[in-house]
Amino acid sequence: MINWWLIAALVIVSLIIVKARHIKHKFFVVLFVLLILFFYLTLPRVIQGRDVNLQSFDGIVLTIRLYSAWLVHGFGNLKEITGNAVAMDWIGNQSSG
Repeated sequence: MINWWLIAALVIVSLIIVKARHIKHKFFVVLFVLLILFFYLTLPRVIQGRDVNLQSFDGIVLTIRLYSAWLVHGFGNLKEITGNAVAMDWIGNQSSG
């Protein structure tokens, strides 16, 4: 289950950091927080149903391999969908009315 308190804390911390005047690269801070949130939300789905022990080194290596493979396949699917969308006939049938 998603720990909503952690998500709320990340959002609050990111807002405080973005509001700080001494940080010049606010975009990168927001991007970093979004990447952490993405990782936090997707990692449990990737390792769900697999016997992964995050307390051991081998379990961490297995988790990294599983997550990397999931990302690679996800970007491959995105590339295929984009290619299919570009190849579609978007003009459609032009009938004279």
